[in-house]
Parts: sequence; structure tokens; C-alpha cells
Amino acid sequence: MYNQKKPRVTVSCGTKFHSDYTSFQLQQHGLLQQVITAHPKRRYLNRVNLIKKSVTFFPPIFALSYILNRIFGSSNKLSKWLDFNLPVLFDWFAAKKLKNTNVLLTWAWSGLSSIKQIRKQGGIALVEECGSCNKFQNELLEEEYQHLGLKFETPTPNFIIERQLEEAKIADYLLCPSQHVINSFVTNGIEKEKCILIPYGVNLGIFKPEWLKKEEFTLICVGTVGVRKGYLYLFRALEIISKKIPVKCIIIGRTENQFQPYFDKHKHLFTHYEHIAHHELGKYYNQASLFVFPSLDEGMALVQLEAMACGLPIICTTNSGGDSAVTDGIEGCVVPIRNAEAIAEKVISLYKNPELLKEMSSNAHLKAQEFTWDKYGEKLATFIKSL
Repeated sequence: MYNQKKPRVTVSCGTKFHSDYTSFQLQQHGLLQQVITAHPKRRYLNRVNLIKKSVTFFPPIFALSYILNRIFGSSNKLSKWLDFNLPVLFDWFAAKKLKNTNVLLTWAWSGLSSIKQIRKQGGIALVEECGSCNKFQNELLEEEYQHLGLKFETPTPNFIIERQLEEAKIADYLLCPSQHVINSFVTNGIEKEKCILIPYGVNLGIFKPEWLKKEEFTLICVGTVGVRKGYLYLFRALEIISKKIPVKCIIIGRTENQFQPYFDKHKHLFTHYEHIAHHELGKYYNQASLFVFPSLDEGMALVQLEAMACGLPIICTTNSGGDSAVTDGIEGCVVPIRNAEAIAEKVISLYKNPELLKEMSSNAHLKAQEFTWDKYGEKLATFIKSL
């Protein structure tokens, strides 16, 4: 049985993700016992003011995979092997550091041993599921790659799929950022009752509207240019749109090697930037009229919240994680995946109805105020205290 003492939370996350924000919020609510990470120390502490002695830094084992990705690209076999196996190694180390804690918050893939250890101690195990169930994602992307005549070269290995599902089954609760993530686990046999919806936050200090006068009707999309993000359907939508209204499109993100032929075929339709520093993105959001996010599968893409915070209406898919933030017809539009015609229809409609576009812009900005990291922290702390 879990004792009734004050929760003492250990946050265990090999790399950063948003674990620094999570840890800081738990610290603010007096719940943080320790943080365990293998992220480089200097880079881990640069966004929030964590008490340094509460953080245990393991050797930065994930840096090797990061370096290989930068040199050889994300599809090289060694870095992929490391991406899938290093979390298991990190978990083995982390499980040995859970002596003075009664609540574990661990990240998917890297928590199985730690979950078993905290349960043995009579504590509670929470798993952060940043994305959808990997079994669901594999099946969806395998179908999509076949449809495009491409080989799905980087499926999640079976041992990771099995590990994630075992973590989900033996953990007390899964923390999910969107209803889409919850649905993907429920579809694969996890009880709906153990899936807790806590959407992420956005840094409103960086992302805020400038309310510029926009001479051109501009779409913007941010994210890796490839199959999973649904860019092919954005390209097809742009082909439709460009024949009916004057439109400019900005795309920010590196292009996957396999997707390069599709990119090259359609590159006359948009302006592309491979990389823009995160703190500079707000400038690009504020130059645009509409944020379009055609992804086939996401947990909760923070770029959507960032764009909303800058006053951009959103056109997103049902699988983008936008279901936590966007109400169809209020802050933007929610469309089915793989539907270029629906994207085009919504864009053209908003171009022809500037008053509705302006209203959605205002609604999007207001809605984004509900998704701060402080409010995320309040929800998380309230849930942990309720256990």
C-alpha cells in the first residue's frame, strides 16, 4: 500500500523533453524529491531555476546518438540502435536511485525497471507518454509508407513496443497530453481510467502576438518535413489553394532523406528554412496568417500552442494532439488525416472571410493563455496530491 505521507516525487528522464519544466513545477509545489537525467548538465539547467543538488546527472550517454545523427543523418543504423537501447541502460541506472521517494514520474521506454522498483517499495508509478502508443504509430506509418511506395526504414522495434505496453500495464497511471494519445493506448488494451489528460504548456514570454498588418496571406508549418508529419497532404493542398487564391507558404524544418523527391517536386509552392532557432520562431509566426499542421500522428505538438500564443488560428488534424487546444470552428479548424481537400477548403474559406479569421486569431491567443507551464504544473501537482 502507498503510505499517506507527503508525496516525494522523483522525475526520471534520460534526455530533456519537457522534464525540466515538469521538475521545476513540482519543485514550486513542494513535491520534488530528485531529478535523474543523462542530459548534459549545462544544457539541462538553462531554461529553469532548479535546485542543483536535487538533480542527479549520469554521464551524457545520449550525446553519442545526437552527434551521430548530426553527422550521418537520423536514418543511420548505429544511431537508431542507440536511440532504442540507451533508454534501457538509463533505466537500469535510474532504478538504483529510488531510495527516498514514493512517487516516480518516468518517461516511456526508459522506466520499466524503475516502475518495478517503485512498486516494490510501495510507491506510485506515473509514466509520461509524450506520443501515441508505438504499436499504433507503427501500424499507421507502415500503411502510409506503403501507400507512398516507400520503405518504412525506421519502425519502432518490437522490444520497445512490448516494453512500452508492459510499462503502461504495470504503472499506476499514464500522463497523456491529448485525447489522441489516450485513444491510441485504449485501442491497444490499456484501461481508459488510468490515462490522465494533462496538456503541456507554452512559454508566453517568448511567444506573444505582435498584431502586425499582414500584406500577404501566409501559411506557416513547423516540423520535420517527412511522412509522419503529413507534409504530402499539405503539398497537395497548396496545389489546390494556389489555383484559387494568392497564398504564400513558409515551412520550417529539416527534410527526411526518403521524402526528398516529394519535397523537390513541390518546392515551388513554398519557402523553406531548414532550421530557425527556437527563440526566433515567434517572429515567423507573427508574419503569418494561419498555422497549418497536417500531421498523421503526434502526442501534442508544442508548435501549435506557440503559434496560438502568437495569435495564429490553427488548421490541424485529429491526430495532431491539437484536440487539447483547438475547438473546431473557434480557434481554428480540425480536419481528418490524409485529407488535402479538407485543408484546402478551410484555408480558402478563411481567406475569403477575413472577419472570421480575425475572430479565430483572437480566440487562439486567448486559448493559449490557458496552456502555460504554471497551469500545467497546477494540474500535475493537484493530481499527484490527490493520490
